Amino acid sequence: MTTRNLTLIVLAAAISASAHAADKPKLTLDEFFNYVDYPAIQISPDGHAIVIETERADWEQNIFRKDLWLYRDNGQAEGTLTQLTRSGHDSDPQWSPDGRWIAFLSERKTPDKKEKHSTGESDTAQLYLISPNGGEAFPVTEGEEEVHAFAWSPDSRTLYFATRAPWTKAQKDGYKKDWKDVSQYRAAERGDMIFSLDVADAISRHTAAGSKARDDSDDGKASDATPGSRPLAVSAWKVQQLKASPDGRKLAFVTTSISERQEKVEEFEVFSVDLAGASPDRPVRQLTHNQAVEDDIDWTNDSKHIFFQVGIGSVEGKYVDTQRRLYWLDADSGAVQRWAADFGGDVSR
Repeated sequence: MTTRNLTLIVLAAAISASAHAADKPKLTLDEFFNYVDYPAIQISPDGHAIVIETERADWEQNIFRKDLWLYRDNGQAEGTLTQLTRSGHDSDPQWSPDGRWIAFLSERKTPDKKEKHSTGESDTAQLYLISPNGGEAFPVTEGEEEVHAFAWSPDSRTLYFATRAPWTKAQKDGYKKDWKDVSQYRAAERGDMIFSLDVADAISRHTAAGSKARDDSDDGKASDATPGSRPLAVSAWKVQQLKASPDGRKLAFVTTSISERQEKVEEFEVFSVDLAGASPDRPVRQLTHNQAVEDDIDWTNDSKHIFFQVGIGSVEGKYVDTQRRLYWLDADSGAVQRWAADFGGDVSR
């Protein structure tokens, strides 16, 4: 086929496509801004249900609503879709391994939060539970420090979560006395603490508490940590993601900048905690030491390797921007291997 004929064919195809597009209604600005995004889609352990996080513009409240929906496969041509939450502030849903609960983060306003909001303080994300069989969601964490990341234990009995290292009442009062209304730019920044929380105990506490307010005693040693939680480890950086190993022996996490200013690649690394005898006094193990920004970690089924991705920086040498790459590391030795090493394109999942 000659170049001239090929050019005519391409031109004819373009004219035909343009004519076909002209028949369709144009997208309006309202339609463009009212699109629905799906930040998270999680399949239930039995494979018969899906929890879906949606995000859409809410013009009346001037926010982007984040709600959770549940789709069930009822064996027919079309399943059922029901809305699980309606606060507009719910995100990051995760099924418990036994399928009994869906845990998620929420910045919804409780009566206490409404009072804080009126004084100008922002709402903090807490960890909530809701049953896929119905009922109201309820919090299992509380306090002024927001939950940055969480993970289920393989047996569904424990929730692991990370917050900024909580202060005691005496520490907060001392800081307020020294600095009053002064906002420190860097000196007040601090890393995270990782906790474990017994799920059954947390549910019992919620049931027993009912509508009672939290006991704000004058004890200066009382911590702002969630009652019943046990501190496991301390991180110098903010914890971005937590993952428990399938055998239940270790906890992996990846960090990010405390201030969310991306200034140092050293702030983005993969760490692990040996859950047997875990304590804030024992240093966590750093598994990566490179010029890369790691994220999206996941354990292999045999608990021997941890997958992670890199979209910024380099694992192999000096900092360089590349297409998104996939790696895994040996959970014992820390040895890193790149998957699809001969492929130069983007590896998104």
